[in-house]
Amino acid sequence: MKRLSIVTTSKFLMFSLATVAVSLMSIQSATAATFDLSFTKLSGVTGGNPQGTAVYHAQLSNIGFDNISSILIGDSNIGTGGEPGKFSGFDLDAIKLSRTSISSASGINSITGLNLFDFSPTGTVFTPGTKRPTANPALSGNLFGTTGDSIDNSVATLQNFDGNSVTNTNAFGYASLGDGGQVGFNLTSPVSTRSSLYLYIGEVGDNGEVATVQITVSDEPIRIPEPTSLAALSLMGIYFTVRCTKRAKAQ
Repeated sequence: MKRLSIVTTSKFLMFSLATVAVSLMSIQSATAATFDLSFTKLSGVTGGNPQGTAVYHAQLSNIGFDNISSILIGDSNIGTGGEPGKFSGFDLDAIKLSRTSISSASGINSITGLNLFDFSPTGTVFTPGTKRPTANPALSGNLFGTTGDSIDNSVATLQNFDGNSVTNTNAFGYASLGDGGQVGFNLTSPVSTRSSLYLYIGEVGDNGEVATVQITVSDEPIRIPEPTSLAALSLMGIYFTVRCTKRAKAQ
């Protein structure tokens, strides 16, 4: 009976450590001011060859807090629209912040954008979604425009609305999030909402996915636990497990 009691205690300790790790990720954003955006579709399409990117914009002025530090885009996980395999989920052509308002998608690459995005893994947090099953080997592999666990901006080119609206070997200029996937952008510096400010999003394929995607802005950066913190928690878990095992053998 004592042995069973000690094993149960060990499992409880490991569960508690996992709970602490989850808490580290959630507490940091618990006090952040966030705002879910609604978008208006611009007329026409833009993009590469062939063109097929729909552009949506949202006004960010006077949304309830003074500065924006991060933007989060999440696929709805409804499993419709687009293609299966590596092209699953929302296909993001580009993202832009600007003080200029336009009504036509054809002008999106002409307006001045605010230089606030870092599209490297340092400034872009990617959580891949699931890939829909496919029997086509050409659609297998990492989600398009990603390395599997981060955005590959040499392919995605999220700074330009230049996506080729195809899902074959000519695909270029966008990133597929996967069903339920997310991509977050930590701005290089907070941007004020006290004057005109617009967020533009490009959706490759113009199939209406933006209507179901959740896009949120926050006055706090997106934070994840430091690798050293997670390593420390793992070592604590190993320590407690080994210690309890030794006690069990001794008894």
